[in-house]
Amino acid sequence: MTTPTDSTIISRIIYRKIEDVPSSEWNSVESNRNIYLSIDYLSSLESEMDNEIDFYYVISYNSNKKPVLISSFQLVKFTDKRKAYSKQLSKLSYHVHKKILDAFTINVLVCGSVFADGENGFLWSDDISSDAAINEISEVTNQLKKEKSIKDKFSMTLFKDFWPKSKSFSDRLKEFSYRDFMIDVNMVLHIHNQWLSIDDYLASMKTKFRTRAKSVYKKAKNIQIRALNKTEILANSSRIQELFENVLDKSDFSFGKLNVKVFANFSEKLGDNFVLKGAFLDGKLVGFSTSFMNDGSLEANYVGLDYQYNIDYSIYQRLLYDYVEQAIQGRAKDLQLGRTSELIKSALGAIPTNMKLYVKHKSGVSNLLLKPIIHSISPSEFELRRPFKSNFSY
Repeated sequence: MTTPTDSTIISRIIYRKIEDVPSSEWNSVESNRNIYLSIDYLSSLESEMDNEIDFYYVISYNSNKKPVLISSFQLVKFTDKRKAYSKQLSKLSYHVHKKILDAFTINVLVCGSVFADGENGFLWSDDISSDAAINEISEVTNQLKKEKSIKDKFSMTLFKDFWPKSKSFSDRLKEFSYRDFMIDVNMVLHIHNQWLSIDDYLASMKTKFRTRAKSVYKKAKNIQIRALNKTEILANSSRIQELFENVLDKSDFSFGKLNVKVFANFSEKLGDNFVLKGAFLDGKLVGFSTSFMNDGSLEANYVGLDYQYNIDYSIYQRLLYDYVEQAIQGRAKDLQLGRTSELIKSALGAIPTNMKLYVKHKSGVSNLLLKPIIHSISPSEFELRRPFKSNFSY
């Protein structure tokens, strides 16, 4: 990494449409480092979701008029079906919309991607330091809050999600009155360089866990799993949407409802870096999975299921093992399996990794009231499985 040459940022430009963003300037900072901040990903997402989400893109420039930081924001409705924090949050803002008896929504300005875990909100060039980048992203959010098109539409700003290795600079957000918290862990399986096939992976497991894996494969023997191209995704879009919403309905909370036609855009624009696999039983689509290859990591994204068949055919667990196969075949450094189902994922060898989020209420008084609410949020507890042999170097 080169030494930062000019940390003075003197200007920034806000865009509402990705098509208006000067791609050469954006790409000079993104530099193929994060697929979720690529023009192709953002344009694919925006084209199908602009009726559901407001998008904002910002380029910051130094005194030499050179782009040094890019950032992406999404204005979304956060829905909490559990009502765990409804009463407290309702006191903080009038931007709360009670929809039905068992759910509520609150408007949130998110720096990052609400449809992917990880540090997908902003990137900076070698021309500025990480300290300068944190200072600037705080200034960017302050300027966004003053924009006429957005200032009266939201209550809170959320930065999601930072890996432990980034704590030294992400915690600087607390200097700007953001409060940090953690939700459920991201389950990560590190891919061993000795695994050249799924058989190698299974051979490294203790007998009990290898037997469980073989049982899953046996129950799912009549399930055909294959990748779908853009045409096939569009042809099956209604069924894919149905399977996706089956899973979404069981989740505790969500940031907006994804239109699965965006998967066809990803397939077209991202090529081999995006894969949608369909699980078929006698020709009927009964499940699907999506994944992204991002900077050497395979990131499991969404799974859709027909619960009528899930237990008898172990569809969900079979799709998880398929993720492992994809990661090994793609020579990924790790497989990020995401949140939820921690016990099942730990039985695959995935390790829990805490990720930090940072939140700030627009009102100073309300931001103080956030403290007890944030402190009440914590990752779910589960018993960690250790499936690999004791002599396996991992």
